[in-house]
Order: sequence, then C-alpha cells, then structure tokens
Amino acid sequence: MAGSLVLAACLGPRADMSAFYVLSVPPEPTAQDSLPVVLGLGPVTLPGYLDRSQIVIRMSENQVALAEWDRWAEPLDENILRVLEQNLVRLLPGSSYTAFPWYDAAGPDYGVAIEIGRFEADTLGHVVLDATWVVSRGDELIQVGSSLIEETSSGPARVETVAAQSRALARMSGEIAAAVRRAHARSRPASTPDS
Repeated sequence: MAGSLVLAACLGPRADMSAFYVLSVPPEPTAQDSLPVVLGLGPVTLPGYLDRSQIVIRMSENQVALAEWDRWAEPLDENILRVLEQNLVRLLPGSSYTAFPWYDAAGPDYGVAIEIGRFEADTLGHVVLDATWVVSRGDELIQVGSSLIEETSSGPARVETVAAQSRALARMSGEIAAAVRRAHARSRPASTPDS
C-alpha cells in the first residue's frame, strides 16, 4: 500500500513550468519622411518545423530541438505579421495597413508577402532569419527580395534570444520599407518644367 502511494505521488500532476514569449518592436528608429500609402500585409508563410507553439532551437545544420517549456504566446506567423506592421508604421509614417486577404475593389497600393525559410536561435543564442519577400502592386510584381540576417543575443537565455529575433525582424522590416519607398518613388510621374 505504501509503495502504491509513493508511486501515485510520483506520477501525480506536475507544476506547469511553461513560459510564453512574443516578438517585440525595438526602440523607435530615426524619423523618416511621411509616405501616405496603403500596404497590404500577408500572408506570412512558415516552414512546418516552425509552425508550432514550441520555440525551436537549432542544434546543428541538420538537427533542431523543441524547447520543452518555452512557447510562443500566439501563432508565430500572426506574431511576425503584427510586429512587422508595427515596425513599418514607424518606418513609413503616414502609411496604413490592411491584412491579407483583401478585395480588389479596396486593394492596397502595395502588397507585401513573406516566406520564412529559417527563424530560430542556436544553443549559444546566435539567431538567423532567412526569408524571401515580395512587394507587388495589383498583379504587377515590383520586387522580390531576400533577407539573410544574423543577430547575436546578449546570452543564451530565452528572453535574450527572442529579443535578438525581434531585432532581426526589425532589420528585415527596414529592407521592406526601403523597397516600398523606392517603388513609390518610381511610380510618381516625373515633374515637368513650367512652360
């Protein structure tokens, strides 16, 4: 009987040690010129190994592991999309946003779709963001860009590596914002001198 009670105690409920994390927006960058455009954001596509609640750790080029207790507080694609919008609000002041999918009648000036190939930290806190993004205007393809961004966290603790992932996402947001500005500059009609 005593042995059964000990076994039951060992097999009883354990305390939930889960910790939940979200990507964040780094401090505001240098002020930019206003750009009053409407951007359509999405979709954000993730590889299957990242599309889960557990945070993924890169062990080697051919091996990943799932953090047992560390989890994303919301689906990672939604978190990326939300933080991307917040970053672009700061980088493109005066702009507004609509989420994918949108209807042609109320379509945005530019659409931005992102395909994530890799987005995780290794055991030392080294972060890699590898993504392809597309800027389009209606059916017209404006630019296909690739971002391969590396960030080193201040330590291997999960809160530090997630902060480094946030910085990597901010750098990619800057590349996308620059592409939108170039596209908008090209689309404006050239001014003609007064006759």
